[in-house]
Amino acid sequence: MNKKFHSIKRRTMLKSLPAGAAFAVGGCGVVQEKGKTIDIDFKHGVASGDPLSDRLIIWTRVSPVELLYTGAVEVKWEISKEDDFNVIFTSGSFVTDADRDFTVKVDAKGLSKGQNYFYRFLVGDKVSVVGEAKTLQDNGTEHVNLAIVSCSNYPWGFFNGYRAIAENGPFDAVIHLGDYIYEYEVGRYQSPNAEKMGRLVDPPHEIKTLSDYRLRYAQYRTDEDLQELHRKYPFICAWDDHEFANNSYATGAQNHNEGEGDWTPRRRAATKAYMEWLPVRVSASGLPTVRSFEFGKLATLAMLDTRIVGRERPLEYERDVEMIEVDGIMKPDYRAFHKRLETEERSLLGSEQEAWLGKTLQKSTAAGIPWQILGQQIIMSYRPEPPLSSVFSPDERIRFSEGEQLSMNIAEEFGGFYNPDAWDGYQPARRRVFEMFEKYACNPIVLTGDTHCGWAMSLCDKMGGKHYGAEFAVQGITSPGRGDRIGKVNQVEQAYYDHLDHMAYASIIGRGYMTLTISAEETITDWYVVSDVESKNFELTKKKSLRYKVGDAADGNVVLEDI
Repeated sequence: MNKKFHSIKRRTMLKSLPAGAAFAVGGCGVVQEKGKTIDIDFKHGVASGDPLSDRLIIWTRVSPVELLYTGAVEVKWEISKEDDFNVIFTSGSFVTDADRDFTVKVDAKGLSKGQNYFYRFLVGDKVSVVGEAKTLQDNGTEHVNLAIVSCSNYPWGFFNGYRAIAENGPFDAVIHLGDYIYEYEVGRYQSPNAEKMGRLVDPPHEIKTLSDYRLRYAQYRTDEDLQELHRKYPFICAWDDHEFANNSYATGAQNHNEGEGDWTPRRRAATKAYMEWLPVRVSASGLPTVRSFEFGKLATLAMLDTRIVGRERPLEYERDVEMIEVDGIMKPDYRAFHKRLETEERSLLGSEQEAWLGKTLQKSTAAGIPWQILGQQIIMSYRPEPPLSSVFSPDERIRFSEGEQLSMNIAEEFGGFYNPDAWDGYQPARRRVFEMFEKYACNPIVLTGDTHCGWAMSLCDKMGGKHYGAEFAVQGITSPGRGDRIGKVNQVEQAYYDHLDHMAYASIIGRGYMTLTISAEETITDWYVVSDVESKNFELTKKKSLRYKVGDAADGNVVLEDI
């Protein structure tokens, strides 16, 4: 395994910035409003996102020192091909105010294809840090290098995975598959050492209002490692549930109850804050984060929303299983519940997004593009939890949470436990996507976050079924995996291999990121883990590498090769 050692210091970070980039660290600018001087800080760095061949989103935020100031601030932006900015390629100004939380998001157009650019923002005589970003090629691309991340929970530890990506490129883009923030209050779902690390969340309560969500994003964006990764590479982002509330869907969330008011204002507030704070272009499809990207003639990336716009409430074992009488005793009918998950029509993407996806796949394959990549949130392939009676005794299982015990008991009795929150809970919708893959002769790659574990699977919809492509799932940046909860990691991982013949990689512990190196003939997927998230000193290890060859799905049997 390949290992690198990191010792992160503030001084080192500043030395690594391009010329002029460090000017705004700790500094402030001024802007005049009707004779009044307003002090401005750049506290949240810069970012770029949603690169196309001729345009790029660039982002920053200005922070008025006078906390009650709500007026306008005019911010100048500049883009250059050189980091000294002696020649400005394009420039403009953007007026921001409290109505958009003083964020600045510019869709800079008229750029050249495949060109590396530098960008910065100016208020008065002060300059932000300098960001870097590259536009996409529109043809002739030989390789695409992507970094994949998800599940970055601030109070679980330091964002060492972000730092490692920034130091181990180059990458064409960073794909963030969601859970960029978490909504929980202090004391809930955090490291026992969160306070010691200085990682308690702000605001300290669960976030529900627009000001709450804005404060939480603001805190995350003060993190040096996240700032550096945003500064260095463009992000392509999709939201998951925690940008709203745990296990959210179109009309509610598991972590939203009647005492917290109507869901619609909370959903609207979370959406607005997300669009303010992330460098995401509003989609022409009318679906907020549903959009596509063409990496030359090599790959189409379609970013999906499996959480908010089309998702019905998922069925739940604790809530939706019916009771039947067996030998005079009322018992839950899990077999009938599983049948509902397999056959009952439930919306996940929604009809509009499904139609958009079909058109996107059709256009891509008609153009002769070899790879069709879906960036989305939840496990798509058939992946029930395996029985673990050979791993844990009944006495050992008693110490687990009620949810874990239920999962293990049902898996034991019925040969598996579905996750209704994933595509296993929306199986007719999954079949329609697989039919699209067949109809348009695609070479699908599905990218997945959410589970805090690393996975690689052939895409299928039943045990021993036809393979439609490959799915690669990334572990969390800081959020812990199942192995952190239950232990016996090697034995549990082996149970997945034994139970699911289409499973090529199972890693239920460790934090880190994933990379894709794409060529016309093959895609190489690598998983990296960091040794520690509670110290800035960490070791980076490449844990797994798999090869997926173009055309491998054509015979219905995908083989992901170890390399």
